[in-house]
Amino acid sequence: MPTVNVNRFVDLNFGATLQFGGVGVAATGDLQQFDLQSASGLTMQVGLWKALGAYGLFDGQLVIGAGARILTMQILQRGGPTLLTVSGAGPEVGALLMPTGSQWRAGGAARAPVGGGVSGSDNLTRQGDVVRAATFVLPSTVESPWEVDLGLAYQLGPRPLNPGWENPHEQESWMRQRIADQRAERALLQEAELSSMTPAERLAREPALNAEEARQRAIEDAELAREIKRLYDQRKARYANWPREKILLLASVLLTGASSQAVSLQGFLDQRVETVGKSVTVTPRLGMEGEPLRDRLTLRVGTYVEPSRYEAGTPRQHFTFGGDVRLFPIDFWGLVPQANWKIGFVIDLAPRYENYGLAIGTWH
Repeated sequence: MPTVNVNRFVDLNFGATLQFGGVGVAATGDLQQFDLQSASGLTMQVGLWKALGAYGLFDGQLVIGAGARILTMQILQRGGPTLLTVSGAGPEVGALLMPTGSQWRAGGAARAPVGGGVSGSDNLTRQGDVVRAATFVLPSTVESPWEVDLGLAYQLGPRPLNPGWENPHEQESWMRQRIADQRAERALLQEAELSSMTPAERLAREPALNAEEARQRAIEDAELAREIKRLYDQRKARYANWPREKILLLASVLLTGASSQAVSLQGFLDQRVETVGKSVTVTPRLGMEGEPLRDRLTLRVGTYVEPSRYEAGTPRQHFTFGGDVRLFPIDFWGLVPQANWKIGFVIDLAPRYENYGLAIGTWH
């Protein structure tokens, strides 16, 4: 079966998340660039961007989210034209159920198709409905089909999987309310005192009252700061004291939708009709994670079946391995808060396929 051979593969992945009480937002980007060896002088650039928001219900036991994924793609010809440029966006929704105290979680996500019209940046010619860039006939659209992703996790051992989420703002609300009530009461007393004075007496008395109010507010602000830190330290200690022994089991299935009259990338490069994606494909996945060296080493193993999008193709089974090794605490010369760092590794093996990766992050 024809395959697209690639070389000089570069993959850049990055993201950021922010949480405001029960609301969380995230943005991620995955940029890939590689040479297409089956067609000399061609380079492909693919970008997948996501912007998502989520909200926790029932004290964080149910999280629902929605957002958009954006696809950008270019195929460039060295010393020649940009063969095609594509950009498009589609919605994405999902939910995660994690009952407090339970050792299981279930989640799902649905993604609409993402696609867009195709254009070449220069040297385009048109003959009727046929658009060419150099010698290449361009497709009318490029599409990433719809997806439905369903997953389940179950954890063995004493470490809690769903310990329950405590909203820091709610924990601090009693003190914030008490301070607000105290300030409102003082304001009423001050107003009552000033209202009984003559204008001259009021003018003379106000600076002392303002100074006393500023002193009281400074004391209250310091008290609030100490309480916030106490609650923060309490949450950190609660997390640090959880037992670490666990075996996490995971299973999921990815459904990928059909694409009407789709032509493979190899078919486009060879300029021949080679249809793919005529039916829905199913990708089952299994995984397991454990910590054989307590607080030092995490290992993962898994497998998944890669279905063929070709009508006469056969599925291919992958075996995956990975892990994290805890390093040492460092704050990068005071530039970031001190944290325990880790090095992670991933391996993905299948017939005619190998993928290796390294990562650095913080140990949890």
